[in-house]
Amino acid sequence: MGKWLAIASELPCMVISLLFVGQIIGSSWGGTSGAVWGAIIGAIAGFFIGVVSIFKTISYYERLETTTNRRPTYAPPMEEILEDVEFAIEGKDDSL
Repeated sequence: MGKWLAIASELPCMVISLLFVGQIIGSSWGGTSGAVWGAIIGAIAGFFIGVVSIFKTISYYERLETTTNRRPTYAPPMEEILEDVEFAIEGKDDSL
């Protein structure tokens, strides 16, 4: 459940954080109107960076899942395959 919470929180966190960064940078460059444009540009950039981040996180989790669920195959040695097996059954009469 933790990995799905991480994936679900990536996009909103990225949008909000870059919105504030864009607002701060915009206000330092252009005052009040610059803060609005910086917030808009920051939110759009945060959305696209968040989508890329979600894609990379999901591909990482899929790659991790395929490597951990893979079981090693057992192949017995050729001597064991060609070995003649005799079954000993107790109580069987061989005189028949």
